[in-house]
Amino acid sequence: MRNWNKIGAFCFLLSSTFLFSQNERLIIGRTTGKLAIGNNQEIRTFGFTNSLSGQVTLPGLSIEAVEGENVNIDFWNISQGNPVSLFCKEIDFIQRDKEDKVMKKEEAIHHMEHGFYSFQAQKAGTYLYYSPENYPFNLQAGMFGVIIIRAKDQDSSALQPLQELLWCSSELDAKWHTDAIMGTEYDSSNKPIVLPKYKPEYFLINGKMATANKGLQSLGDKNEPLLLRLVNSGLYLHEIVFPSPVKLQLRYGNEASVTALPDGCKIQLRSGESIEVLVFLENVDEKEHIIYHFTDPF
Repeated sequence: MRNWNKIGAFCFLLSSTFLFSQNERLIIGRTTGKLAIGNNQEIRTFGFTNSLSGQVTLPGLSIEAVEGENVNIDFWNISQGNPVSLFCKEIDFIQRDKEDKVMKKEEAIHHMEHGFYSFQAQKAGTYLYYSPENYPFNLQAGMFGVIIIRAKDQDSSALQPLQELLWCSSELDAKWHTDAIMGTEYDSSNKPIVLPKYKPEYFLINGKMATANKGLQSLGDKNEPLLLRLVNSGLYLHEIVFPSPVKLQLRYGNEASVTALPDGCKIQLRSGESIEVLVFLENVDEKEHIIYHFTDPF
């Protein structure tokens, strides 16, 4: 089964600005998020914020660091009835107890409890972190965010982009977001939540409908490269097809994810994968398009 959305490229779109992170981070796990989808419909989501008053967004709170830094996370779970933990495939999270001792066995954090994590920012790149509890439910519900690690020493001979943009793509099955499922209390026997078959109806980029994404542009200077961070926070295979006038240069990530085509280039990301590419738009006009494919891997 193949679902796809076509996104107009190279129109006016403000890029995101990323700031260096502090070594100490507070992350709050919540089950009170709201997400607007088609026809002004609003559904419930889970998510990560850094304050009690902060709105849940998709992706959740970004964690930023520079290579070599140690990042400490105080995770406070206010997700009633829902145990949560933090995990990243490419980064080793170390969990500590209240006395700051490394725990021999990692444990999920329960309602109104704090969990303490740390990791060392070893390799520059963009990474997905999420709650692996009740997988894939917590992930699809919205409990995920992005870790951005910047290079400590910039290569003076390499092109340095003036602009950065994050596209964190995902799918959403509204039947997974009902109060009957999202309000399920945690079973002490760790019995997983019973879910309907996953049939996503909505395809999102940064928590908004993919069709609403206005594409790429270099804010007036197409001679300057744009750093594009692509993250697959969904369960499907995500394929991004660029037209031939667009030139890409891999910054961080798996080279095998990028394939040259006769009429362009495509990037394929499996669930949880991410990549960074420099995008060059000198020869691109406004009629060109980027196409996103959201493909069922099963």
